[in-house]
Amino acid sequence: MLALLSGQGFSQVPLRIYSIAGTIAALAFALWERFIWKWKVVRYFTGVPLISGTWRGELVSSYVHPDGSNVPPIPTAIYVSQSASKWTVTLFTGESKSISEHAKLIHDPDGRWRLSWQYVNTPRPGVRDRSERHKGAAEVYIGARLGEGLEGAYFTDRRTDGELRFSEWSPVRYSSADSAFAADGFNHTSPFVGGK
Repeated sequence: MLALLSGQGFSQVPLRIYSIAGTIAALAFALWERFIWKWKVVRYFTGVPLISGTWRGELVSSYVHPDGSNVPPIPTAIYVSQSASKWTVTLFTGESKSISEHAKLIHDPDGRWRLSWQYVNTPRPGVRDRSERHKGAAEVYIGARLGEGLEGAYFTDRRTDGELRFSEWSPVRYSSADSAFAADGFNHTSPFVGGK
Protein backbone atom coordinates (compact mmCIF):
# COMPACT_ATOMS: atom_id res chain seq x y z
CA MET A 1 0.00 0.00 0.00
CA LEU A 2 2.81 2.42 0.90
CA ALA A 3 4.52 1.56 -2.38
CA LEU A 4 1.38 2.52 -4.31
CA LEU A 5 0.93 5.80 -2.41
CA SER A 6 4.53 6.78 -3.04
CA GLY A 7 4.19 6.09 -6.74
CA GLN A 8 6.31 2.98 -6.81
CA GLY A 9 5.29 0.00 -8.91
CA PHE A 10 3.52 -3.02 -7.39
CA SER A 11 5.22 -6.40 -7.90
CA GLN A 12 3.14 -9.10 -9.54
CA VAL A 13 5.39 -11.86 -8.21
CA PRO A 14 3.48 -12.50 -4.94
CA LEU A 15 0.17 -12.68 -6.81
CA ARG A 16 1.60 -15.19 -9.25
CA ILE A 17 2.99 -17.30 -6.43
CA TYR A 18 -0.41 -17.30 -4.66
CA SER A 19 -2.15 -18.15 -7.92
CA ILE A 20 0.18 -21.07 -8.63
CA ALA A 21 -0.09 -22.31 -5.05
CA GLY A 22 -3.90 -22.15 -5.22
CA THR A 23 -3.93 -24.08 -8.49
CA ILE A 24 -1.63 -26.76 -7.08
CA ALA A 25 -3.77 -27.09 -3.94
CA ALA A 26 -6.98 -27.41 -5.98
CA LEU A 27 -5.38 -30.02 -8.24
CA ALA A 28 -4.06 -31.98 -5.26
CA PHE A 29 -7.51 -31.97 -3.65
CA ALA A 30 -9.17 -33.15 -6.87
CA LEU A 31 -6.63 -35.96 -7.26
CA TRP A 32 -7.11 -37.01 -3.63
CA GLU A 33 -10.91 -36.89 -3.90
CA ARG A 34 -11.06 -39.08 -6.99
CA PHE A 35 -7.95 -41.26 -7.04
CA ILE A 36 -5.27 -41.07 -4.34
CA TRP A 37 -7.49 -42.09 -1.41
CA LYS A 38 -8.16 -45.42 -3.20
CA TRP A 39 -4.53 -46.45 -3.36
CA LYS A 40 -3.86 -49.52 -1.29
CA VAL A 41 -0.89 -47.96 0.49
CA VAL A 42 -3.03 -44.94 1.45
CA ARG A 43 -5.90 -47.11 2.68
CA TYR A 44 -3.44 -49.13 4.73
CA PHE A 45 -3.06 -46.03 6.92
CA THR A 46 -6.61 -44.62 6.69
CA GLY A 47 -8.41 -47.97 6.90
CA VAL A 48 -11.21 -46.61 4.69
CA PRO A 49 -12.96 -49.49 2.88
CA LEU A 50 -13.37 -49.34 -0.88
CA ILE A 51 -16.90 -50.57 -1.57
CA SER A 52 -17.76 -48.88 -4.88
CA GLY A 53 -19.35 -51.12 -7.49
CA THR A 54 -22.47 -53.25 -7.75
CA TRP A 55 -23.51 -55.61 -4.96
CA ARG A 56 -26.22 -58.22 -5.30
CA GLY A 57 -28.10 -60.20 -2.71
CA GLU A 58 -31.55 -60.04 -1.18
CA LEU A 59 -34.00 -57.91 0.75
CA VAL A 60 -36.10 -59.62 3.42
CA SER A 61 -39.20 -57.58 4.22
CA SER A 62 -41.21 -57.69 7.43
CA TYR A 63 -44.40 -56.97 5.47
CA VAL A 64 -47.18 -59.49 5.95
CA HIS A 65 -49.82 -59.94 3.24
CA PRO A 66 -53.51 -59.55 4.21
CA ASP A 67 -53.85 -63.34 4.05
CA GLY A 68 -51.12 -63.66 6.72
CA SER A 69 -48.35 -64.89 4.42
CA ASN A 70 -44.85 -63.43 4.43
CA VAL A 71 -43.08 -61.82 1.50
CA PRO A 72 -40.40 -64.16 0.13
CA PRO A 73 -36.83 -62.78 -0.07
CA ILE A 74 -36.54 -60.26 -2.90
CA PRO A 75 -33.49 -60.37 -5.21
CA THR A 76 -31.87 -56.95 -4.79
CA ALA A 77 -28.84 -55.10 -6.13
CA ILE A 78 -27.21 -51.88 -5.01
CA TYR A 79 -24.74 -49.69 -6.84
CA VAL A 80 -22.37 -47.70 -4.61
CA SER A 81 -20.53 -44.68 -5.99
CA GLN A 82 -17.69 -43.55 -3.73
CA SER A 83 -15.13 -40.76 -3.57
CA ALA A 84 -13.01 -39.63 -0.63
CA SER A 85 -15.85 -37.58 0.84
CA LYS A 86 -19.05 -38.50 -0.98
CA TRP A 87 -21.14 -41.66 -1.36
CA THR A 88 -24.30 -42.37 -3.32
CA VAL A 89 -26.34 -45.56 -3.16
CA THR A 90 -28.84 -46.76 -5.76
CA LEU A 91 -30.90 -49.83 -4.86
CA PHE A 92 -32.73 -51.92 -7.46
CA THR A 93 -35.36 -54.61 -7.22
CA GLY A 94 -37.59 -55.96 -9.96
CA GLU A 95 -40.33 -53.50 -8.96
CA SER A 96 -38.61 -50.30 -7.85
CA LYS A 97 -35.51 -48.15 -7.62
CA SER A 98 -34.25 -46.22 -4.58
CA ILE A 99 -31.77 -43.34 -4.82
CA SER A 100 -29.97 -41.99 -1.78
CA GLU A 101 -30.51 -38.36 -0.82
CA HIS A 102 -27.76 -38.47 1.79
CA ALA A 103 -25.18 -41.15 2.54
CA LYS A 104 -22.20 -41.43 4.85
CA LEU A 105 -19.53 -43.91 5.81
CA ILE A 106 -19.16 -44.32 9.57
CA HIS A 107 -16.26 -45.80 11.53
CA ASP A 108 -17.60 -47.24 14.78
CA PRO A 109 -15.64 -47.36 18.05
CA ASP A 110 -15.42 -51.17 17.77
CA GLY A 111 -13.49 -50.80 14.50
CA ARG A 112 -16.30 -51.77 12.15
CA TRP A 113 -17.39 -49.64 9.19
CA ARG A 114 -20.97 -49.08 8.14
CA LEU A 115 -22.65 -47.33 5.24
CA SER A 116 -25.80 -45.41 6.19
CA TRP A 117 -28.16 -43.62 3.80
CA GLN A 118 -31.58 -42.01 3.44
CA TYR A 119 -33.43 -42.66 0.22
CA VAL A 120 -36.48 -42.06 -1.95
CA ASN A 121 -38.03 -45.19 -3.48
CA THR A 122 -39.91 -44.97 -6.77
CA PRO A 123 -41.88 -48.08 -7.81
CA ARG A 124 -42.47 -48.93 -11.45
CA PRO A 125 -45.77 -47.52 -12.79
CA GLY A 126 -47.28 -51.00 -13.09
CA VAL A 127 -47.11 -51.66 -9.34
CA ARG A 128 -48.02 -48.26 -7.91
CA ASP A 129 -51.58 -49.40 -7.15
CA ARG A 130 -50.11 -51.49 -4.31
CA SER A 131 -46.73 -49.81 -3.75
CA GLU A 132 -46.55 -46.03 -3.46
CA ARG A 133 -43.52 -43.78 -3.68
CA HIS A 134 -41.96 -43.51 -0.24
CA LYS A 135 -38.92 -42.54 1.79
CA GLY A 136 -36.75 -44.56 4.10
CA ALA A 137 -33.34 -45.17 5.59
CA ALA A 138 -30.93 -48.07 5.38
CA GLU A 139 -27.65 -49.14 6.92
CA VAL A 140 -25.26 -51.98 6.17
CA TYR A 141 -22.17 -53.14 8.01
CA ILE A 142 -19.14 -53.84 5.87
CA GLY A 143 -17.48 -57.21 6.30
CA ALA A 144 -13.84 -57.12 7.37
CA ARG A 145 -12.79 -60.58 6.21
CA LEU A 146 -12.59 -62.24 2.81
CA GLY A 147 -15.96 -63.67 1.83
CA GLU A 148 -17.95 -61.29 4.01
CA GLY A 149 -20.25 -58.84 2.30
CA LEU A 150 -22.67 -56.13 3.36
CA GLU A 151 -25.40 -56.86 5.92
CA GLY A 152 -27.87 -54.55 7.60
CA ALA A 153 -31.42 -53.31 7.76
CA TYR A 154 -33.82 -50.70 6.41
CA PHE A 155 -37.06 -49.05 7.40
CA THR A 156 -39.58 -46.90 5.55
CA ASP A 157 -42.09 -44.18 6.30
CA ARG A 158 -44.78 -46.77 5.47
CA ARG A 159 -43.91 -48.47 8.78
CA THR A 160 -42.25 -51.44 7.13
CA ASP A 161 -38.74 -52.64 7.69
CA GLY A 162 -36.50 -55.55 6.90
CA GLU A 163 -33.02 -56.90 6.35
CA LEU A 164 -30.47 -56.37 3.58
CA ARG A 165 -27.82 -58.94 2.66
CA PHE A 166 -25.32 -58.57 -0.17
CA SER A 167 -22.68 -61.26 -0.68
CA GLU A 168 -21.62 -60.80 -4.30
CA TRP A 169 -19.69 -57.87 -5.78
CA SER A 170 -18.69 -56.59 -9.21
CA PRO A 171 -16.75 -53.44 -10.19
CA VAL A 172 -19.18 -52.95 -13.08
CA ARG A 173 -22.04 -50.47 -12.82
CA TYR A 174 -25.43 -52.06 -13.55
CA SER A 175 -28.62 -50.04 -13.91
CA SER A 176 -31.23 -52.65 -13.02
CA ALA A 177 -31.69 -55.72 -10.86
CA ASP A 178 -32.38 -57.82 -13.96
CA SER A 179 -29.09 -56.93 -15.65
CA ALA A 180 -27.11 -57.38 -12.41
CA PHE A 181 -28.56 -60.83 -11.71
CA ALA A 182 -28.10 -61.92 -15.34
CA ALA A 183 -24.40 -61.01 -15.28
CA ASP A 184 -21.55 -63.46 -14.71
CA GLY A 185 -18.91 -61.03 -13.45
CA PHE A 186 -19.71 -61.22 -9.73
CA ASN A 187 -17.59 -62.85 -7.04
CA HIS A 188 -17.78 -63.59 -3.31
CA THR A 189 -14.56 -61.89 -2.29
CA SER A 190 -14.19 -58.68 -0.30
CA PRO A 191 -12.31 -56.30 -2.60
CA PHE A 192 -12.94 -53.37 -0.29
CA VAL A 193 -11.00 -54.36 2.83
CA GLY A 194 -8.87 -51.30 3.53
CA GLY A 195 -5.19 -51.88 2.97
CA LYS A 196 -5.30 -55.66 3.53
